[in-house]
Amino acid sequence: MSTAAEDPVETAVDRALKPMRDDAVRDVEAILDAALIVAEKSTPAAPRVADIVAEAGTSNQAFYRYFTGKDDLMQAVMARGLRRVRAYLEYRMSKVAEPEAQIELWIRGLLTQATNQTAARQGAAVSEILAGSHRRPDTRTAEATNALWDLLLEPLSALGSEHAEFDAQVIHEATMGTMTRHLHAQTAPSTDECDHLVAFCLHGLNLAD
Repeated sequence: MSTAAEDPVETAVDRALKPMRDDAVRDVEAILDAALIVAEKSTPAAPRVADIVAEAGTSNQAFYRYFTGKDDLMQAVMARGLRRVRAYLEYRMSKVAEPEAQIELWIRGLLTQATNQTAARQGAAVSEILAGSHRRPDTRTAEATNALWDLLLEPLSALGSEHAEFDAQVIHEATMGTMTRHLHAQTAPSTDECDHLVAFCLHGLNLAD
């Protein structure tokens, strides 16, 4: 089967812009990484742009090229974190075939975000700063959050759930609520607590032994 030839104009433009795009990606990643570090130090106060720029080794001009301000930046930090967690959960779930095991791995995998001390401190700081801004999650954060529980839809449907979306949201809220409580308390869920949450969710689906 033949394929359409590439547009030579688009190909040339893409080739010319690729180095600039790569530089922009590096700049943005550096700013997001710096925001996490500075947020951990400044919480509950919002981090200062000057401190973030200094930590990232960039400039105010570069910062405002990519972000409209601190709130925009912190929303981006949160959305990136959620996407990374989703990729981690998706990878773990892909290693098992049984739907029940996939759901259990999803729950336990999300809870581990509270056991990594650095990630837990930074996650708690970002959450507290965003809560203090009294702004609703923007589209990026909302979509990244939905993408987390979206991973549960397939295994739930495979188990015969007639309300997979509702079930996924309940499991997500129970697990995220537990994780968030530990993040803000700077504690980690015990093995017993993790086991209980898994059993509770599976019982709700009539799947626990």
